[in-house]
Amino acid sequence: MSSTSSTSDAMDTDNGHDVSTGPLAAVSHAFHPVESDDSVTLLSLKVPIMADEGLEADSVEKKPKKEAYFDICLDVSGSMAGSGIKCARLAMKRLIDHLIKTCGVPASRITVYLFSLKCTVRRVNGDDSDKWINSISASGGTSFACVFNEVIKNTRDHLSKLGNDDVDLETTLFFFTDGEDGDTDIQGRQAARDNLVKLLKNTPRLESTVHTFGFTAGHDAKLLSWITSAGTNSGCFQYIKESSEIEKSMSTTLQLLGDSAMETIRKIEISLPNDSQDSDAHEWIPVRLESDCVSGSAVVRQRSFKGDLIKWREYRGVSSSTSTVHDMNVVWLKEDDPQRIVGMATFIQHELLRLVEAINSIGSDASLTPEQKRARLLKIDEETEAYSKVLGVMSSVSARMKLKVMRVPCMVACQRTRSLLQSFLTVKADAHKQGGSISNTSLATFNALAYGEITEAKLKAKLDSRAGKNTALFAEMDQKVTQIVKDMDLDKMEAEESVDRLRELSCAFSTNSYIDALRDGDCLCMTLDVSRGAAAIADPSQIAIKSIFPTYLTSSMFTMALGHSLSQNNPEDVHGGFDRNSAASIAPGLAHENITAVIPLYINAEHWKVAKLRMKPILGYVVTLDATGYTYSQSTTVPFLVLAKALEAYPMTEFNQRQLKLILETCDAIYQSSNSLRESTKTLVEKFCASHTQRTVDVITNNYVFLGHIICALRAGDITADEMNALWPKFEGAMVEEQMRRDMSWKVSEDQMGSVMNWFDIDRQRDIVVPGRRYREQHSAYVKALEDGNANAGVEAQYEALFNRAQTEQGVKPTDPASPISPVITASQTTTEETLAVKPEFKIPDFDPLSWQLSEASLDRLNMIQNAVSRGVDKICRMLTMVRLPLDADFPKVVASLEGAAHTELADKFFERYSTKVKLATLMQAFAHTRNSDRRSVENLMTPFEREYANGGDQITDEALQFLKSLYLAKMNSMANEIVAEVEEEYLNSKENASASTFLGTDNLSVAAGVLLEAKYRGGLGGRLATLCATSTMSLPRSKIQMLITGTYKGVKLFGDKSGSLEDIRWFPCKRTLYRMFKNYHDVFTLEEWCQFHPGRYDDYFAYRYVLDGYMDELPEEKKIEVRAIFEARWPRPAPTA
Repeated sequence: MSSTSSTSDAMDTDNGHDVSTGPLAAVSHAFHPVESDDSVTLLSLKVPIMADEGLEADSVEKKPKKEAYFDICLDVSGSMAGSGIKCARLAMKRLIDHLIKTCGVPASRITVYLFSLKCTVRRVNGDDSDKWINSISASGGTSFACVFNEVIKNTRDHLSKLGNDDVDLETTLFFFTDGEDGDTDIQGRQAARDNLVKLLKNTPRLESTVHTFGFTAGHDAKLLSWITSAGTNSGCFQYIKESSEIEKSMSTTLQLLGDSAMETIRKIEISLPNDSQDSDAHEWIPVRLESDCVSGSAVVRQRSFKGDLIKWREYRGVSSSTSTVHDMNVVWLKEDDPQRIVGMATFIQHELLRLVEAINSIGSDASLTPEQKRARLLKIDEETEAYSKVLGVMSSVSARMKLKVMRVPCMVACQRTRSLLQSFLTVKADAHKQGGSISNTSLATFNALAYGEITEAKLKAKLDSRAGKNTALFAEMDQKVTQIVKDMDLDKMEAEESVDRLRELSCAFSTNSYIDALRDGDCLCMTLDVSRGAAAIADPSQIAIKSIFPTYLTSSMFTMALGHSLSQNNPEDVHGGFDRNSAASIAPGLAHENITAVIPLYINAEHWKVAKLRMKPILGYVVTLDATGYTYSQSTTVPFLVLAKALEAYPMTEFNQRQLKLILETCDAIYQSSNSLRESTKTLVEKFCASHTQRTVDVITNNYVFLGHIICALRAGDITADEMNALWPKFEGAMVEEQMRRDMSWKVSEDQMGSVMNWFDIDRQRDIVVPGRRYREQHSAYVKALEDGNANAGVEAQYEALFNRAQTEQGVKPTDPASPISPVITASQTTTEETLAVKPEFKIPDFDPLSWQLSEASLDRLNMIQNAVSRGVDKICRMLTMVRLPLDADFPKVVASLEGAAHTELADKFFERYSTKVKLATLMQAFAHTRNSDRRSVENLMTPFEREYANGGDQITDEALQFLKSLYLAKMNSMANEIVAEVEEEYLNSKENASASTFLGTDNLSVAAGVLLEAKYRGGLGGRLATLCATSTMSLPRSKIQMLITGTYKGVKLFGDKSGSLEDIRWFPCKRTLYRMFKNYHDVFTLEEWCQFHPGRYDDYFAYRYVLDGYMDELPEEKKIEVRAIFEARWPRPAPTA
């Protein structure tokens, strides 16, 4: 039950609009939580879509895009180090991926705040988000004030851009933190909190929701509880103790978000009768409806109400006053009404959360005396006692209900609320003992219970919303079926059908044949055993088809058995709930199998007319455990998963073959009736082969379902055999590799996969450490020779010689035009190349992937990984067999291929076609890309399973061998570079002061360029030189700064950290370095040149600096006017002092 404020922001009148009544009038079910207090009213609303408002049902279904923004706040302080930051990075990646890929949120609307003692703000870029998220580390202290202030600033900026139309702003915040605030500025911290709550809760045209994720066992429950309650809509808090819990926690959050994060949700306004003499005056209260656009709820406080009529109108933002005002009938629910009991239980849960926040406020208010705190706690005691009494009455009433279908939900709701109340009493007892303070342990326990219940209620509300859409559809179904059956000649059908077929296709419980079922408006179904996780509500491909049984049931017999079993047993034992590992049974089949689901079949065209209608509520139940939870995607998913399971049958008996044909024909009927599915399947096949980015889960949700669609497309002629054969070599390998990639994410751990060193038998001591010692000795000899050989020539001559040598190596003629750096000073000293010592290189051993052989240990590891993914590969191979032979005429060949193939046998045959190295390369590539973002980020993917044994042995030009060589070289170079960097750093540290002094003091620009050449990279010494240029006095500052920024001198590239054209190696100083340069050398460059140091980013910044630092006299008159205008646009007069 969502909460709505009892006071509105403005008083509007109906401006003379007629008040509508009639058959479409809305209705509200109402009750007072405490009968003795009529100042609080709970309303459950049903609001039709009124044609006179310019809205139609289909227009509401389309739901226009809304002004929605998403802020992700990640705590990167030291307390999050270790498992905390690791869990947070994984959770944040999945959240961003869902928002962009599933919800269609533009990356520009997602902002990430990384906060410790300061806050860094970053807009998400969908292409490289994984890379920089992986680089996030945790260190330092924590200040929530800094992130609160940045969120406030960002949200206000969004609000300032809202137009005068009817679109409001919605912001959703996600906090990933352990909640340990170490900010010592208590006043600043409290001010930031107050400002955040004021903005999120009390800003017109702004709706806000805050979700929090607590990491590490020591999370601050009080702080996280407060953050979660800071929005206008209730958020969810989840505690993630370790990385294994991320999947469950994020699945819950993503289900709540659904796929409609960018779609506008319908809102209305309601007005209760007032005591004012002005009967036309209304205090309008906004109510956000559910996703079905017709149902909603509200809590109205501080308003005495007992009437039977309230007013409502469409919410249109600033234009709401023009909406037509309608009547809404109020129906008061009795004490024993199940809707009232369940609604009241949810209300009490929210009230207990509110009371916890009230206790927190009492404990943290230093202005209250102990007596005042005690008085306020006693007031909370009174409220708690009132709710406890109400809960007792509710439990008693629930227990006396005669119908189990009504009694069980009410008793469960009461029991869960009672458990939460007991936890709250513990919290309250702590508060009494500690003068209003609550221990972290008791509050954390309460939060886990409270938000768990509320989250579950929200997920159920999503199903209830879906049910609202489908109820009318199902109500019309029986009428349609009756008319369909009336037009059938069932006697003729029965006469033409064989006795054996009628006997086989009959209900095991009623013994009625499928034709007898049609006479009753029923259909025949195949029985299954299934399980599902909660994620199946949003994604039906998450349902697991565990078994297909030989028993057939009519849909009515299945429904009857389900109702009987639920009345006699625990529901979890009947349907298995949302637990993929459940063992449940609705009814036993002919062979005592545990039936938990059915699927209506295509037996013939007449039977399908009824079966396709009966399929909708059945699939709704099978996937969501609610017959009204049906969505169209269930029809295009679940039957194809059953098809994949049927192809696993072993042995492939005659009965299994007949079942397979029935399922295949059912899938055909579904496919051929869907124009959108037919149009998209061929396109997806072509894209699947064309690019690896078109194979990830955001494009192809489930490979088995996709292959089922392809089989039906081939059978329907939408894809020809010739077209499929042309794509086959690439399609087969890509499909198998893609399924392995998905399976490896949860079937193969990093320990099982091993490192590159394991696979290539790299010995760190032999291959790196010992050669590293030799390199260190050679480098020391090189340095000594360099210094001895040039001692007579002087230090500057060494650097000039280094520059001259680079000029020769890069092929730059000394007569080439110089780069735009002036003045150029001729070298006063020269030296010959022969006097320069040759710098040593760390040479790694060459690697020949053709002659290299895997060790016995590596072969064993490869077999283990291959076995881990074999089940999925085998299932893909079975479906690929039917893709090659899809037609009815080919069915005997399909059966012959599958009949003797035990589980994983087809996978074994597939792997046998390829060499050990091809398999290893493909598996290693798949494991490296288990995350979809990793796969999409790769530009050139190695062709999986490129060469078969039949086409000859491995060749050095094969992509697989080159891929293995690249892995070896990458690992060896990485370890070698660590040694080289360590030696270079030691050398550079010893020379740093001398090199820096030479660079700053020399009047020979070739010498300065030689210093940069020796530095090699803009990191390390190069970076320190850049800082020194900004902070120290030096000769020829203009030329040296330009040299640093362009990375070139006289056409010679000075740095090796970037490659490409001159534009590619340009360095853009940070704002801090630029400011330091400006302070020291403001008169060396013009305003235009300063702006070019970082084009398009700091243009206005330098204008501010000329004013604030008092350098306006250095500008020409026309520039003074321009700079003053830019400055005053930011800071209107009187201007602030510097």
